[in-house]
Amino acid sequence: MARVHIPALVQDLTHQDVVDVEIPPDQSLTVGQVLERLDARFPGIAGRLLSGGDLLPGIAVFVDGEQGLMKLKEKVRSASELHFLPPIVGG
Repeated sequence: MARVHIPALVQDLTHQDVVDVEIPPDQSLTVGQVLERLDARFPGIAGRLLSGGDLLPGIAVFVDGEQGLMKLKEKVRSASELHFLPPIVGG
């Protein structure tokens, strides 16, 4: 199962900071497909992370510690760890 680390901005929907998403060992999903599965389980997640079919500006996706430059098309495997990092702002 892939482990998805849930950003604080949507933890009110999941009530968890980590959620497992089932992916068969011999297959992979895209980050977009993982988000679809999460949104089916926790309605509203996609609406808070996506705009116009893409990640909101400033949100980075990391798969297995590497920044996913292909964003929603990045491959996620069964043993992957997925992080969505929102922009950090401050003064």
